Amino acid sequence: MAIPQIIKDLQNEAVTRLVGLLPYKKEITFKAPTGSGKTYMMSDLMNRVLSQDKDVIFIVSTLSKGNLAEQNFKAFVQFAKEFKHLKPFLISSESSGENALDIPLDFNVYVLARDLYKETSKLKQGAFANFLYAQKGLSADLSHLGQKEIKKAKKIYLIKDECHIATSNLDELILDSKGKGYFEKVINLSATPKLSRGQYPDVQISEAEAVSAKLIKEAEFIEEDSVKLPEVLEKFKEVREAYKEAQIGINPCLIVQISNKDKAEAQIKELKATLNREGFKDLKWLLIVEKDKDCDTNDFFRAKNLPVKRWKDYAKENTSSIDIIIFKMVISEGWDIPRACMLYQIRDSKSKQLDEQVIGRVRRNPCLLEFESLSPSVQELVSTAYIYGVKPKDEGSISVKLKGEISSGMFENEVQKEFKIHTTKLKRVGEKLEFKPDEIIKTQSESVVRESIFTLYERLAKNALLAKECKKYVRESSNGEKLNEGVQRWFNFAYAFESLKKAYNGLVGADNYEQTMEIENAQDSGLLSLQSVFSVSEDKIENSDEVEWIWQRLDKKDEFHFDSEAEKKWFITLYKMRKEVNSEGESLVKILKLNNQNCYLLGKNFPYGSSVRFEYYLEGYHFSYPDFILKDWADRIHIFEVKSVNKSKNSGVDSGEYTEKIKALKKCYKNASKLLAKECEKATYTESAESTIKGYCFYLPILKDDKWHIECFENGENTLYGIEDLQEKIKKFS
Repeated sequence: MAIPQIIKDLQNEAVTRLVGLLPYKKEITFKAPTGSGKTYMMSDLMNRVLSQDKDVIFIVSTLSKGNLAEQNFKAFVQFAKEFKHLKPFLISSESSGENALDIPLDFNVYVLARDLYKETSKLKQGAFANFLYAQKGLSADLSHLGQKEIKKAKKIYLIKDECHIATSNLDELILDSKGKGYFEKVINLSATPKLSRGQYPDVQISEAEAVSAKLIKEAEFIEEDSVKLPEVLEKFKEVREAYKEAQIGINPCLIVQISNKDKAEAQIKELKATLNREGFKDLKWLLIVEKDKDCDTNDFFRAKNLPVKRWKDYAKENTSSIDIIIFKMVISEGWDIPRACMLYQIRDSKSKQLDEQVIGRVRRNPCLLEFESLSPSVQELVSTAYIYGVKPKDEGSISVKLKGEISSGMFENEVQKEFKIHTTKLKRVGEKLEFKPDEIIKTQSESVVRESIFTLYERLAKNALLAKECKKYVRESSNGEKLNEGVQRWFNFAYAFESLKKAYNGLVGADNYEQTMEIENAQDSGLLSLQSVFSVSEDKIENSDEVEWIWQRLDKKDEFHFDSEAEKKWFITLYKMRKEVNSEGESLVKILKLNNQNCYLLGKNFPYGSSVRFEYYLEGYHFSYPDFILKDWADRIHIFEVKSVNKSKNSGVDSGEYTEKIKALKKCYKNASKLLAKECEKATYTESAESTIKGYCFYLPILKDDKWHIECFENGENTLYGIEDLQEKIKKFS
């Protein structure tokens, strides 16, 4: 029996993309559901890298709880039979010397439980640093290892398994921009990477793909509060009988999740009472909590005769007689029990949604190898998980990639080449601008109101740029020799805050963009990211046909979400424009032929990974990431920042601040359009072959009620348009 080809293909494609990304990114994140074979794919990835470069070693960082490091190590040893380049070693707390922890240097996959590397550990006190130092080919005392100095440096890659758990033990060892550190690459792995920590998936296997391939079970959620344990137990007995009749050698299992805190004791008491009722007494159960002395079972013949630390191994066996496992969220990561097919969460009015990691315990397929030989009814039986609890909310990450990959390599892209957009940035004070507070402070009136030091300090603290200037001003006091003079200069600066703020804003703000705005990295800037993500929202487009724009979802679906209703409506407006033609019968939106299909050069500027941004000043420096970009038939770039003045109860936006931001964006885009027009003229004059862009137009489409008010900025001029006017403008070449 073998793994079905559909699973092999799914896993192989994911690993291929990960390996392809490694040369180009310092940190990558791989998202895949629990049960989809992340450890296997991790082994495949490491094997492919090691087959190409023997000078790489991997540090696989795992959670410390539940012997996860040892579990991963054993898996790597097993997979090394297939992946011949793997030489795994488990870094443990045991030492071969009295005061030192020895880590041999002749392996290439080192598994480390994160908590071993902490302030008071032998590992942190020098052993691990010496090991890394030696692997980098630097001098070290290796006599206790019976080895001499390594001559060739190794490249060290860190794999963070279960990266969603907030631990930073090893982060200090990641190579930084100054060359300090050891880990040249970081690979994040999780079923639930945290977007809040920048763990945006570069590659993912979606839940839908994993379910379709039968890698994991389909989840059937039962969220009614009225469902009590007796009903769940009756359902479990039905499922258990179905497994028995199927004669597949698997005893199913129900997992019950109880509270971690003060309600756990009462819940356990109630559970035991229910399980002791007639009709349920034959069900064998385990209670697994933090302390061994508090663990319990009614399996007197087997489990009671085993040490508690072996209960999990006993319970995970397909033929185990344990029907129910009760736990306090202590097995959410790293424990594989494919025979588990039901999950029940005991809840109260303050209950939390179920964790994806907990749900993953009951979604593994127990019959992967023999699945294709099972009857359809049995396939359905072993492919279904029953989950009683609150369905977790989607954290909001759906990955997309640009269409237009060139066959010679995935990192050349036809769409990306079409959007080599120039962007703008602002000069900073101290770089090319000079701010002179002395001249302003000298003109300050003696009659100014003297406010308290607390008010002065708070005001300065809220303006980071002026606070920085204040520090510079104070340091200039007699080279810091006279404390009293420095204090007086601080007060003088603070008292003149409003005048200084006005002068500073005048120097760096919109009124001086002619002097401060410049092209940002003109040759390479403005490139769209090859991959990005967008957030799940209520404002979405569902199409039965493929969306003919520049993006495609990694999960192959055609549903795209937008940040607001206004943004969604504007997309529909632009998307309809692809059907409009100019006087020559050409589509207003430029078309690329990709795989014999039309790709209209129109797309959302998803911020993650994008360099399509324009800097503006509004009480500080900010970047505007326009919402949409479009390339027309005449190779002109159209950039759209969508706004709405319609009130929404969910917006949470201060109307005054919103209005000020719109004003700031208008000034930014007006000047940027003028600056980029000059850049296009220069490229045309020099007959530059690098750019296919013939012009730039910026737009602020503002939705008021149901009508669009479109302000266009081109070559430093602004014009108001309606939808029809916009179409007519794009039709003409001027």
